[in-house]
Amino acid sequence: HTPTGTRKQTKTMARRHMRVQLRVPNWAQPGQVIDASAGGRKFSVAIPQHLRPGQFFTVRVPTGGEGKETKMQAAAPEVSFNLEPNIVIGNDKYFKEVKKCQDWCDCSRFCCPYVVFSGKSEDVRMKHNCCCLPCCCNFEAYTVKNGHSNGKSVGALAPAGCCDQNFCAVFCPCFYTGPKMQAKFLGADGNLKYMLKSEVKCCQYLCLCLAICSPCFRMFRFCCQDSQYTRYEQNVYGPDLNDQTVFAKIIYTDRMVCPCIPDERIQMRIEPAEGRTLSKEDLVLLSIFPTLISGYTLWEFCIPLWVPGGMACAMPSPSGIVQVDDANNIQGEHMNIKEALEERKQDSMY
Repeated sequence: HTPTGTRKQTKTMARRHMRVQLRVPNWAQPGQVIDASAGGRKFSVAIPQHLRPGQFFTVRVPTGGEGKETKMQAAAPEVSFNLEPNIVIGNDKYFKEVKKCQDWCDCSRFCCPYVVFSGKSEDVRMKHNCCCLPCCCNFEAYTVKNGHSNGKSVGALAPAGCCDQNFCAVFCPCFYTGPKMQAKFLGADGNLKYMLKSEVKCCQYLCLCLAICSPCFRMFRFCCQDSQYTRYEQNVYGPDLNDQTVFAKIIYTDRMVCPCIPDERIQMRIEPAEGRTLSKEDLVLLSIFPTLISGYTLWEFCIPLWVPGGMACAMPSPSGIVQVDDANNIQGEHMNIKEALEERKQDSMY
């Protein structure tokens, strides 16, 4: 006999509404009624008066009554906090899968660790093939459809080798100026698709001694300029080392909590360069890099990342030191809180 209290605890809560996010069409005007459908339910809704084309709003749609067309209203404003580790690729959101008991007991995960981000229709898996040989194995990404055990390889992230560099960069490094590959993104066929690279210039680090004044600069920004936020853009290039064409950008947003401690990273995203388009497979491939440096996978990949010769040595990210960031093709811009909010608002519009 099961106690009544136990039955109440295990009872599933029935959802009476589903939340549907809609985008205001470019041709629509505030107050105009548009038609939409979700979950087999057709409905019409009036665009809120304060929205412009390209912006989003939410509608609460009843889950019952498939096929019936009804008129809905935009949902009332609400407060939400997104604290879970997740990644958004295109229109799909993936949550980091929680380890089960058998995962903790699986010794193979210590030698070949992997992380799973679960989505609605498919999972994204990232793994490293061998912690004992971090220089010989790469970080690979797969997409696995729900209900399938075999995944589709998207590609891998690997550190650059000597054969990837220009001749003078390997045999005359003291006198070399020009591009130098740092990390490479390999396609499913093993061919090079994208890369992160630095620019070696003559005497580019002569002013690096000014970095000892960085605490004073940070104090001035924090107390006098009120510029606690910094937006960085890191260029992603194509397969030709000597080609300066930018295919995508990794965008970071950092916040200074205190001048005496490192900035905290509050957002990372990847977007195509102007005039470029990236497929979903390319976005999954490029997402390996920010996933590894985000802290989401610290426990799983700490060994292949941080042992001598690991991938961390070939993963340039914003340092806050202008000379170093410029050499790594990273541009920064300081902002106050109002400018940061306006930047976030523009990013969410289109």
